[in-house]
Amino acid sequence: MNISLWWHSFAVAIGAWAVALLAGLAMAVTVATAGPALRRWGCAAGAVTLALPPFLPANCWLEITAAWRSTIGAEASAIAMLPLTAMVLGLGLWPVTLFLVLGAWRKLEAIVLEAEPNLRGWSLVRWVLWPAARSALKLSSVLTLTLALANFTVPTLFQVRVFTEEFWLRYNTQFDLWGALSATWPLWILPVLLTALWRTPEVAWRREASTVPPALLARRIGRTGRTVTIGLSVLVVLASLALPLGQLVIHRRTWTELPGAFAAGSLAAGNSFLSAAAVAVLLPAMALLLAGRGRGRGLSRRDHNRAGFLSWIARGAWLVFLLPGVFLSVGLIVALNRPGLIWWYSSFGIVWLALGLRYLAPAWGAISAAVQTVDPALDETARLLGAGRWAHFRLVTWAQLPGPILAMAYAVYLLCLWDVETLVLLQPPGGETLALRIFNLLHYGHAAQVNALCLVTLGIALLPLVGFGVARWSVRPQRPGLPPEIDSNPRVQSGWRSRCLAVGCGAVVLGGCSDRSAALPGDRPLTSKYFAAARIVGSRGVAPGQFNKPRSVACDRDDNLYVADITGRIQKFSPDGRFLLQWQMPQTDIGKAKGMSVDPAGNILVVEPHYQRVNHFTPQGKLVAQWGRRGTNIGEFILPRCVAVNSAGEYFLGEYTTVERVQRFSVSADLTHVPAAGVSAVSPYQLVGTWGRPGQGAGEFNRAEGIAVGPGDLVYVADSCNHRIQIFDRSGKFVREYGHAGAEAGAFSFPYDVRVDAMGRQFICEFGNSRVSIYDAADQLLETVGRAGREPGEFANPWAICFDSRGNLYVADSQNHRVQKLLRRAAPLVATAGGHGFNPSDPANGRVSDAEPAALQR
Repeated sequence: MNISLWWHSFAVAIGAWAVALLAGLAMAVTVATAGPALRRWGCAAGAVTLALPPFLPANCWLEITAAWRSTIGAEASAIAMLPLTAMVLGLGLWPVTLFLVLGAWRKLEAIVLEAEPNLRGWSLVRWVLWPAARSALKLSSVLTLTLALANFTVPTLFQVRVFTEEFWLRYNTQFDLWGALSATWPLWILPVLLTALWRTPEVAWRREASTVPPALLARRIGRTGRTVTIGLSVLVVLASLALPLGQLVIHRRTWTELPGAFAAGSLAAGNSFLSAAAVAVLLPAMALLLAGRGRGRGLSRRDHNRAGFLSWIARGAWLVFLLPGVFLSVGLIVALNRPGLIWWYSSFGIVWLALGLRYLAPAWGAISAAVQTVDPALDETARLLGAGRWAHFRLVTWAQLPGPILAMAYAVYLLCLWDVETLVLLQPPGGETLALRIFNLLHYGHAAQVNALCLVTLGIALLPLVGFGVARWSVRPQRPGLPPEIDSNPRVQSGWRSRCLAVGCGAVVLGGCSDRSAALPGDRPLTSKYFAAARIVGSRGVAPGQFNKPRSVACDRDDNLYVADITGRIQKFSPDGRFLLQWQMPQTDIGKAKGMSVDPAGNILVVEPHYQRVNHFTPQGKLVAQWGRRGTNIGEFILPRCVAVNSAGEYFLGEYTTVERVQRFSVSADLTHVPAAGVSAVSPYQLVGTWGRPGQGAGEFNRAEGIAVGPGDLVYVADSCNHRIQIFDRSGKFVREYGHAGAEAGAFSFPYDVRVDAMGRQFICEFGNSRVSIYDAADQLLETVGRAGREPGEFANPWAICFDSRGNLYVADSQNHRVQKLLRRAAPLVATAGGHGFNPSDPANGRVSDAEPAALQR
């Protein structure tokens, strides 16, 4: 048993529960004793806090504590992250306690306080407020603890190892489902026990209750008690709401990054809106149907049996909601990733199915509670008059419950919009949402990009409110002479909503049934001037010859392929795709390798960003040199991501986060002679120069993800989060740049890698647009290859590319868990080695004629 894992998990969960309970109670007292205006503002603050995406406050506190964490060291920082993570989680969950406690106190009657004038201060809390809220506090405590324990996003961003992250890492890197379940058994055993044994307390709000006047309650609590609770409430609102939103708005780079982030994320924004809107339309409709069937008004055995069966279904739905979203993802992968169901698994329908299953329970529970408040006299009258289900819904249920139904639909919309953990393993090709993109960027420390995309996401969150306001204004025009009883008829008011429901249902059916067949075996012809066909290398898995999110590729001088994935392995394949051997990286605990090339001696270069170093392996996998040290000074590394070699044997390394730069090194040690001890004891590098800084201007970078050397030793940098390619000379002098954010041809969305051939043609791997774009030496677009999909020639967030000596292009097709080999259409057009396209340091360079065939000259 991993003691630290248990300690971290329960410390974070219990700490979040304590923060949420204290903050929620303080806010509840403040709201219950306030005037009407302050009550509305307090409830609105709770609703907005609950609606905020979890990565927004996480990003805020990560940025606030960045300087402090960098000064206290890695070990102290890991310990300090526990209370910080618990605080951020608790500050997002306190509205659960607030609303449940307010609902319980609403049932208090003024006569209770008027009959006992001595009930003041602590006595009032002990004998009245606490007993009245005991059931609500039990429910809020259970919900808060369970949700905090199951939270995946916040602990992962703060790099706190908890059960959810352990499960995700074990399954995501090793596909070890049973090992992941056994190592994190409290995650699933506690929700199972809870749903099996828990009896929901009565916390429903009564429609007509003689509540205690706020002024009377304020006098009884006393000035000291109110001062304390108001002070705590102000701190809670500042820390959970004002600070994240303020940091989002006043950060200058939020607005400078916004146009590019929106243009590059337009597809993700559309995916977010469509997925959230479709589920928000369908789930309340399904919940209304289930709630109506589960009321059990009749006395027949059939009615009672049906209600009992639905109660067990409801328990199962609550179990799915209380379990971490990654559990649901894995279950759907196991169930649907099969030959007969791959058409559904590969479509966007898998997103709607996953989100619908995840949030069915809260939608069902809230609407069931609302349905119980329907006036029984009207309900029975409609039934006696023979009203059908649709007429009953329009004339009785909808007429009395439009507010709760629309509120629950909007709550589901927000939950789906922010969801990360349910979709992180299920993302179909081209199905990335803004929440997933924000999570990935935040995981790599891009605060400005995250802020910009959070603004976009918050704008999408407001769309239903704007649309509802417009629709309400448009469907109720002032029509002179129309009787009021007809003008306010529910039949008139619900027409547009029924049409929206029909459109939503049709969208789900069409989207879920989109035609995406499984990848076919063998080569697939391509419509391209440069590539004739696509060939699949590898499949998903952890066995030899299989991949899990491949992220770097390189070719040696014999055209053997080397692939690094998130399992921490380097695998070697022959030119015809046969697995040859593999080796494990020296360390993988805090991060995996990313960035590969070939040095002048023919060794395989592998960059380890989180260990701030470069490794030299022989083609047989023997480590012969290792260099680099952590730091922000010149010659030190902070998250190096890419490496390239020029004709003089000099190394160019790109870094990002605290620094955004390219450093140039010369080699002082002879790596062609392997030391007897194995790893070189002498540092083989010597700093020659450096350039770059954070920003969007010429010579400035925002995550230099890929780097290549072209003819004339020009250095090409894939400036990924600036959505452009920058070109420099050997000394780092800026030459030119091109590219802008977007999804159209000629635009970029997160270019992650670049390669250049001997004729200056540039091949750019676009992570966001799932394609490879080809530009000529004058930076003019020649063509794009591929699109989002699972078939050969289609990609899902490709990470890296490389050439072999015949001009074939290998693509690390990460989300499809494979490598694709794009076969060159004609005779070799590229003299290459090292997987770098044009490699001026290769002695074999220039042996092969690079003349353009006549067929391609046209």
